[in-house]
Amino acid sequence: MDRFSEKIKIFYLTLVILFGLGVFVYLLDSWGVIALENHIPYLRKEPAVVDAGLDSPGELDREALRKREDQIREKEIELKELAAKLEGEKGELEKKAEEIESLRKSLADEKKRMEEEAQKTATRQLKVREMADRLGSMAPDDAIKVVAGWSNTDLVDVFLEMERAAVRAGRQSIVPFLITKLPEDRKGIITTMMLDANRGQLPPATVETEP
Repeated sequence: MDRFSEKIKIFYLTLVILFGLGVFVYLLDSWGVIALENHIPYLRKEPAVVDAGLDSPGELDREALRKREDQIREKEIELKELAAKLEGEKGELEKKAEEIESLRKSLADEKKRMEEEAQKTATRQLKVREMADRLGSMAPDDAIKVVAGWSNTDLVDVFLEMERAAVRAGRQSIVPFLITKLPEDRKGIITTMMLDANRGQLPPATVETEP
């Protein structure tokens, strides 16, 4: 009986010691002195496995990101189409600008040509008047010697100016007399050219009808 009581005492004492050690170890683990899960595998806490459905924050973020990327791609397509349209309009504007510039250059060249022709005409008319005055003040024989080397066109222009000067002055023109002193082969040519020139300067004929 005494021996049995001794075994019970030893057993309870052992339980008390083990319980005390357990409490001590638990306190050390709670205080962070030791980490029991690193030494006892079944104490480790595995992270909970969550099904990544559409309701999870990560999936919602990815869905929003995909929608944003789609919007960005649509905007990029619109920008490319707009850029292509603007490039086409730019090409048309450049083409029209080139046409306008070419037309402006043509008009400027034409204006310059007309001004040069007008200047030449004014210079020639002044020279013709000067030569008409000069010939009119010369003796007929001297005048014929001066015009001997002239072209038929220059001679006709000067003779016509001499006739107009005579009309303005109200006197008889000496041109017909000068023509008679020209060489025979030139006399007919000058007469014909003057008739043609005078015919072109005449006003249009009016047709009178009987009442």
